Order: sequence, then structure tokens, then C-alpha cells
Amino acid sequence: MKNLIFYSLLLLCFVSVKAQDITQLEETTVTFQPFVTNLDSYLDDSFLVKVEENYAGEFSKDPIKFMKENFDIHSFISFLDEQSNSGLQKRDYLYYRVTFKTDKGDLVAKFSKEGELEETSQKFKNILVPSDIRRELYRSYKGWNMVKNTYTANGKSDQIDEELYRIKLKNGNRSQIVKIVPDRMRSDIVSRD
Repeated sequence: MKNLIFYSLLLLCFVSVKAQDITQLEETTVTFQPFVTNLDSYLDDSFLVKVEENYAGEFSKDPIKFMKENFDIHSFISFLDEQSNSGLQKRDYLYYRVTFKTDKGDLVAKFSKEGELEETSQKFKNILVPSDIRRELYRSYKGWNMVKNTYTANGKSDQIDEELYRIKLKNGNRSQIVKIVPDRMRSDIVSRD
């Protein structure tokens, strides 16, 4: 029995000493490549691109920034030109309307023939509302819970001119819809339906 305990302790010491050995790894290079977007379908001058996010909510957090970082319209136009033999490209496009879609919503971007961003339109549902809006709701509607929300925004080029949060709140059997325009939030909540 003494021998069993002695050998067990010896084995334990050996394993703990061996576990502290340093393993030298080979040097490696890490690179970053933006997401590859998939052209799902097209109709005349409209194209649908399925967005592949790195984490949930990445696209809806700032769709225009995401589009700029992960989509190159000039490469896209060149790709369409290369596909002219397959019938995908029509030479008389007046503009390109590209819809970036996720399960939470979409961004529709209209580009000129030359690839300049002309206008955008966004619509998302049940996204993470910005912290200042959450704080305002909590302060103004104690005891109420947010059960649904939609966010819409429109603008020229890469600027947002109009945006609106439509938030459904519940408190027991009562419910109400609150509309918030972020620019005017400091003055008060815009309307209650």
C-alpha cells in the first residue's frame, strides 16, 4: 500500500513537471480579408446580396459602414461587365440598386453608372436599440418592456437624412407604440400611438 501511494505521488509530480514544459510554436502570418458577399439574384438593375456577418448585429449596427468596408461597387461593375456573354449584364444600366439583406432587415443602396453612391434606404426589425434611446425609454416608461422595434432610415450618398425608431412597449395587458426620431430625442419623444 505504501508503494502504491509512493508511485502515485511520483507519477503526479512527473505529470505536473511535464505540464509546465514550454512548447515552441512556428511563426504564422494572420491576414484580414473582408467578407465575401454572395450575389443571390438580380432583376433588371436590382441586385440582391446576402450579407455574411462575423457576429450577430454587426451589419445592423452601421449598415453603410459595413457596406463600404465589405463591398466594392467598382469591382462589382467589372464583374458584371465580364459576365456580359452570359446575359447577366445589360450595357444600358442607368443605375445599380443593390440590396444587402440579413434576417434582421436590409439596406438598399442606389449607385450611379459610374459607381457613386446616390442614396440609401434601411429597414431593420428587432435590433439592439442605441443606449441613449434605451436610457430614455427606461426613464420615461418605468415598468414597461420593449417587445418589438423597427428602425427605418433614408439618406443621400452615405449620409442619413431621416431615421425613425418605432418601438412597441407592453406593461401587463396594456401596450403602446412609441416613435422616436434620434435627432429630436433630447426635445422629447416624438409621438405615442
